[in-house]
Amino acid sequence: MTLRTTVLDMQPIDPPVGGGRLRLLGLYHGLGHGHRAHYVGTYDWRGPGARKQQLTPTLLEELVPLTEAHFTASDRRAQDLGGKGVIDTAFHTMAHLSPDYVEAARRAAREADVVVFSHPWIYPLVRDVLQPDRQLIVYDAHNVEGLLRTELLDDGGAGSAVARGVVEVESAVCRAADLILACSHEDREAFANLYGVSAGRIRVVPNGTFTRQIVPPSIEEKHAVRQRLGAEGRPVAFFLGSKYGPNVAAARFIAEALAPALPGVLFVIAGGVGDGLEDMTLPANVRVTGQISEEDKIAWLQASNVAVNPMFSGSGTNIKMLDFMAAGLPIVSTEIGARGIETSERAFAIAHAENFAQTIRTLLDNPADMAALGEGARVQADRFYSWERISDSLGALLARWAVPKREGREPPFFSVIVPTYERHTLLTKLAGYLALQTWRDFEVIMVDQSAEPWPDRDRDFGFDLLYIHTDRKGAVTARNTGAALARGRVIAFTDDDCEPHEGWLANAHECFSTSDIVGLEGLITSGRAGDPNWRGVTNDGFEGIGFMTANLFVRADVFHAINGFDIALEKPHFREDTDLGWRLQEVGEVPFSRGAWVYHPPHPRSVERESLEVRSKFFLNDAILLRKHPDRYADLLLREVQWVHNPHFWDYFLKGVELHGVNVPEPVRQIMHDNAGITYTGLLGAGVGAADAPAHPVESAQVVHAPAPALHVELRDASLRNSLRRSISWTVRPVWRRIWARIEGRVRPVDQKVDAIHQALSDLRHETTERLREIDARIEALDTRIGAVLDKVPARGPAQGAANGEALSAEAEEVLRAARLVLRQHSSALAAVGHHLDSEDEAAERRAQSVQTVQPTR
Repeated sequence: MTLRTTVLDMQPIDPPVGGGRLRLLGLYHGLGHGHRAHYVGTYDWRGPGARKQQLTPTLLEELVPLTEAHFTASDRRAQDLGGKGVIDTAFHTMAHLSPDYVEAARRAAREADVVVFSHPWIYPLVRDVLQPDRQLIVYDAHNVEGLLRTELLDDGGAGSAVARGVVEVESAVCRAADLILACSHEDREAFANLYGVSAGRIRVVPNGTFTRQIVPPSIEEKHAVRQRLGAEGRPVAFFLGSKYGPNVAAARFIAEALAPALPGVLFVIAGGVGDGLEDMTLPANVRVTGQISEEDKIAWLQASNVAVNPMFSGSGTNIKMLDFMAAGLPIVSTEIGARGIETSERAFAIAHAENFAQTIRTLLDNPADMAALGEGARVQADRFYSWERISDSLGALLARWAVPKREGREPPFFSVIVPTYERHTLLTKLAGYLALQTWRDFEVIMVDQSAEPWPDRDRDFGFDLLYIHTDRKGAVTARNTGAALARGRVIAFTDDDCEPHEGWLANAHECFSTSDIVGLEGLITSGRAGDPNWRGVTNDGFEGIGFMTANLFVRADVFHAINGFDIALEKPHFREDTDLGWRLQEVGEVPFSRGAWVYHPPHPRSVERESLEVRSKFFLNDAILLRKHPDRYADLLLREVQWVHNPHFWDYFLKGVELHGVNVPEPVRQIMHDNAGITYTGLLGAGVGAADAPAHPVESAQVVHAPAPALHVELRDASLRNSLRRSISWTVRPVWRRIWARIEGRVRPVDQKVDAIHQALSDLRHETTERLREIDARIEALDTRIGAVLDKVPARGPAQGAANGEALSAEAEEVLRAARLVLRQHSSALAAVGHHLDSEDEAAERRAQSVQTVQPTR
């Protein structure tokens, strides 16, 4: 069955120069088997004639020229706006002057199963021929045009009128669209805030690059291309862009600020952006290439040592950044230049205008850092920003949403997401349990990262199954991939080795239908609890804090609104579920359900992927969780007491702190000291504090750090627990471990919380006493001043004011005497309160001295 997709815009795709055309080609060139894409566009300049060409086996480009009358009207409007071109933004108001184009667009829209508006400009021209009951309507948003065009055009006059028109058109297409494709999560948030669009209808489909065409060169290839381009003898810094306002500003910054500061570096400014520098006298170390072919672009990417992207405004993401990453170049960018680019490891350095040149200099002086950044950039480009992957995934998304709509099927209530890796037997077993669910309104999306496809992928299990086989490893990415394809109102996460109870979905549905909740944590049961030779998985007793994807439900709109799972927690995949749960709780209620339960079989530690040694490394991610949630992490530590069960916990926690440069707050330091004898004083010489650490995981991946300093840690003598462990025979050690784990897991957290509460109350009492003394002193001073005034008042008649020589009336004198009486009454009351607090302190001290501290038997 063929899915016919019409894509409408008002520019050509070929040649693919500039961000807009590259996105069109990248997104629609390879939607996959069963897709046929028909692009209808035009030229935004005079001259070329009509053409049709098959750009790829599944993408047909049809271009219909605009009329001279259309260009003339557009030129007049541009003159009214002081030369600002509006042939795109005002297109819907002038398109009647190009009837052939309008008819071609309307004809293609009528015939399609999927209608994609690439930019909003064409929507008003075809909206009356759309068939929303059977067609999937998609808005592919290159930018948040309402915000961008307001920024560029709003002048209080004619430009503001055009900007208002853009907002109206974009708002209309957002209301009509079943799906909105945003370039970044920031754009998704902007659409939700500006137009009130539910995040459940918005999918982030990032910009990309052709990673099979742009690849890092060998040393020999780099040397040869540098010779050919005349770029030998000095490092090359490369910038690429079209003639677009923010790009021109970046190019001018390179010529005016960076080149003079770094005379030994050759700055190459490539693309149409060079036309914006024609009025400048350029430094000798700046080379402007003008418009270049794809082959020349790749040549300069291969010849360059570093890429720069000093962007200071704009919307969406910069495709040039992704080209730089695919080429394996170390990159220095502003935050705006890197907006919307999420990575699971460091891929570029972030700089500001004032330190941009110094950042380039530092990078060029450190070959190891350059190599690490370049390698990380290439890996991340291939993993997340490859047009080859993105187009195929978009094809799956369009088919997943369009086919049911064409067939009149409503979206399901639940979308069950299952990541899997090399456990096909367990996956088939899980499918059997899902087939027994009493609640039948659900779909299942399995994302398989195994070397070979699942043998049962085409088997009919009695439910709607989407199976995806991918070579992109990582459970976090797999869950996000499944959620992006999901159509359900609620996303249900479980693992490939779980066994859901037959009432799992039914009981979860009852919770969502009877209360206004954003998520649900279901019970996970397991076996062999406390046995060190097995890894049991359960959340019983850890409700509302740990969260596990073995059994977690999230409202789809909320999942997308908070940007799903954080890919910074991908390597290794750990704590991403806890982080998601905590962010959910910031939005709304996430209760715990014992009715919606699953069984998670325990795994033998003898299996390498389940061994204590392998899974202990997961605690490296605790540092990221701590950085993101410093106020909650201490509570998690006290609830889990991981150090009791895992002797490697603190080692890997501290390695993670060092690796990610995370500040350890005082409550966590105290727990380290009280429970492990670790006196932690921070990263030696690093000066890293909470304010210095990146607030977002993407930023942590971007920052280039110097070699991480060692941690300053002092260990005190072995605790009583460790001494007893050495003296207990190996035969009873497992029993002791289970008993001690239960005692310490319940008693110590309570004891620590009581100590914390007692200390807080003591601090509050001390602060209150000091405050009372301060208030009493101020009252006494005011009473003295009033007394001085009254002492100078004669027994009869008006008096001269002590301060300003003005007459003091009898009424004022009476008010002053009354005020003095009130102040003395307050002073007495404060004295009584202070005396009571002093008595409480003395009583508490006596009680503390009379209490004997009893250590639990170990």
